[in-house]
Amino acid sequence: MARINNEKGLREWFFEQIRKICDEIQTTKEETSDSVVSRSLTYIKEHFSEEITLDDVARQVDISPYYFSKLFKQEVGENFIEYLTQTRIAKAKEYLVNPKYSIKEICGLCGYSDPNYFSRIFRKYEGVSPSEYRG
Repeated sequence: MARINNEKGLREWFFEQIRKICDEIQTTKEETSDSVVSRSLTYIKEHFSEEITLDDVARQVDISPYYFSKLFKQEVGENFIEYLTQTRIAKAKEYLVNPKYSIKEICGLCGYSDPNYFSRIFRKYEGVSPSEYRG
């Protein structure tokens, strides 16, 4: 800055500094959102079998539920409930391959307390009932 000797040079230097600051803020914001989403996905993966809500996960990553919902949708491409449900259904499909577990047990292992609701959701996502899937 000491080498700048005219108003145009000072203006260009000033705008360059502002651009650098804005870039740094954007990078920090992106890293923070990546960290929040990454931590939330890990939490969901570890706790999908429990009764968890968007509020629970938002609390785990220390942000408001409203901001978490918006950020999650933006970063993951689907809302929290859709993601949780798909995670649970994917795990149910893994369990259904093993005849060791009854469908009622699988329902509980995947975070559902009502077998009828589990069957409805499973059919909605997979096009067949859990029994038909097991086939």
